[in-house]
Amino acid sequence: MNIKSHLKSIIENEELSALFQPIYSTTFENAYGFEALIRGPSNSPLHNPTALFDAALTYGLLSELELVCRKISIARFVELKLPGRLFLNVSPKVLLQSDHSQGVTISYLKKFGLSPSRVVIELSEKYPIDAPQLLKNALIYYRNLGFTIAVDDLGAGYAGLKLWLEVAPDFVKIDRYFINQCDQDPVKREFIKSILSLGQNINAKVIAEGIETSDEFNCLNDLGVNLYQGYLFARPEPFPVQELPRILQYQQNLTKVPIELEPVASSLLQPANTISHDELTKNVVDYLYKHPNVHSMPVLRGREPVGMVLRDLLLELFSTPYGRALNEQKLISETMVTNQVIVDANTPLSDVATMVTSEHDDKMQWHFIVTDQNNYIGIASVRDLLRQLTKQQIQHARYANPLTLLPGNVPIYRHVDELLASKTPFRFAYFDLNNFKPYNDIYGYAKGDQVIKLVAATIQRHCTKYDFIGHIGGDDFVAVFQNEQWLKRCEAIIKDFDQHIKNFYEQEHLDVGGIYSQSRDGQRKFYALLGLAIGVVEPNSLQCTNHHEVAEVAALAKKQAKLNEHSSVFVCQRKGKSLHFQLEAIAM
Repeated sequence: MNIKSHLKSIIENEELSALFQPIYSTTFENAYGFEALIRGPSNSPLHNPTALFDAALTYGLLSELELVCRKISIARFVELKLPGRLFLNVSPKVLLQSDHSQGVTISYLKKFGLSPSRVVIELSEKYPIDAPQLLKNALIYYRNLGFTIAVDDLGAGYAGLKLWLEVAPDFVKIDRYFINQCDQDPVKREFIKSILSLGQNINAKVIAEGIETSDEFNCLNDLGVNLYQGYLFARPEPFPVQELPRILQYQQNLTKVPIELEPVASSLLQPANTISHDELTKNVVDYLYKHPNVHSMPVLRGREPVGMVLRDLLLELFSTPYGRALNEQKLISETMVTNQVIVDANTPLSDVATMVTSEHDDKMQWHFIVTDQNNYIGIASVRDLLRQLTKQQIQHARYANPLTLLPGNVPIYRHVDELLASKTPFRFAYFDLNNFKPYNDIYGYAKGDQVIKLVAATIQRHCTKYDFIGHIGGDDFVAVFQNEQWLKRCEAIIKDFDQHIKNFYEQEHLDVGGIYSQSRDGQRKFYALLGLAIGVVEPNSLQCTNHHEVAEVAALAKKQAKLNEHSSVFVCQRKGKSLHFQLEAIAM
C-alpha cells in the first residue's frame, strides 16, 4: 500500500491516538490545561506526527486528518475526565480552505459533552499565511462560537507580530527557540520580556513551552511568566499526570507563605519528596538506592510532619546483620527519625539556628522541616541556613554604623522601601538629641560618643526584635514600628533616657539644670540638659512612594519635636500635601 492509500485508511478507520501534555500555572493547584498531540499507528511509517501531517499536506488530506484528530482528542479528553482547558492544534491552512467543513467541531463537543469555553484553538505561526484577512474572519467565527484562541510558536515563522496583534489571541505560546537556555542568553530574555509586555497590552496570557531545565524555569519565573509547558514538568502521555510537579509546588509554597522583611525560615524553602507514614521501609530503601543524592525525606501523616528519613541512618540499619530481614516489612513510621527539627515558616533565621544546633548532640541533620500552621510546606537545608546567616553578618558589618553597630542608611532605606512596596502599615520614628553640640563643646567628643551609645542602648532596650532600629549618623536614630505599642515604647525610651543622662553631667550642671556654652552667633547662652526629641510619622503608601519622601516628612516632625528643648514625642499626620502636627505626648 502506498503512503496516500495508507493515510486514507488511517483517516477512514480513525487509527490515531491522542497523547496529552499538561500546561501548568503557578496559581493553580492542578493542571491549567492539556495540549492534545496526535500519533499515527505504532507500526506505521506515519506514526511520527511530522510525517503524518506532511503527508496529509502533500496529498491534500489535511482538512480530513485534522477533523479526525479533533474528534479523537475531544473524546479522549472527556473519557479521561481531565481538568482545565483542551488545547487543539489547528493549521491555519485548514481554516483557509474553502472546502473545510464548518460546524463539525461543535458537533463533536455536543456529542461528548464538552463546552466550547474549555477548548482553545491553537494556531501555529510556522506556516506562511497568504490571506491574513480570511484567517482573521475564520478566527472571529470560532471565537463567536465560544472558543478561545492561542498562537503557537510565536516568533518562529512567517506571519509576524502584526497579524497576531490584529487577531488579539487569548493565549500566546513562545517558540521553544527562545526558551532554550534563556537563562544564559540576555537577547532571548529581552525577547521574552517584550512578549510578556505585548501580552499585557492585548490581554493575552503568555505560555512558555519546551522548558527542559530548572534554570530555564527559574529564569522565566523571575521574568514574570506563570504558565508553563515542557519536559521538565511532564512529557506527552496517554494517561497524563494531573498533579502539580514538585518544582511548581515549591514555587506555590513560596507565594502562599509570605517571606517577611527580616529573613525567616520560609526564605530557605526547597522542594523534597515526601513519604506517607504507612509506607513500607523496604520501598523507601529501594528509592534511596535509586536516588543517591537524596539525603532527607520528610514523613507525613496527611499534611502533618511526623518524622524524617535520614539516608545514612536508614542504610546503615539495613547494612547490619539481619537488618534488612528484621526491618524491611516494617512501616517507615517505625524506622524513621522522630527528633527532627520542625519550624514555622515565619521563624527568624537566628531562632532557627538556635533550634537546629540545640536539638542534636551527636549528628546534625542535613535538613529541617518547615510548616505553615502545623501543615508541611517543605524542607530547608542547614547549609543554606548557615550561608544566609553568614551573608547577613557580612551585610550587617558592611552597612552598620561603626560606633553603635546598628544598621546604617542603606538597610534603613531598603527596609522602608520594602514596607511601602508591600503596603504594610508602619510608624517611622526619628530620634534626635537636643542641645548636643553645646554638650560636645563642654564635655568633649569622647563623652559625646558615650551619650550616643546611651541613646542606642536605650532605644534597643525598649524595642522588640520585630522593630527595626537604625543609626543614620551622629545623634540621629530611627525606629520602625509595626504594631500599636509604638507610643508606649517612645514614652518609655524618653523616661529611661532622662533618668540615665544625668550620669553624664557634673553635679554643678545638674544643680542648675544645664550648661553655659557659646551659641552659633558667639554669645554665651544657657542650654538645658540633653533631651531626646522624637518625631513620629505614619507614612501613607499612596502619598509616600519611597524612603526619600518618608525621610522628608519625618525630618519635619522631628523639627517640630525639637521646638521643645526637653524630651518629647510628636506625631506628624499628612493630609493631602499639607502637614498637620499633633502633640501626642510630652514626657519629661
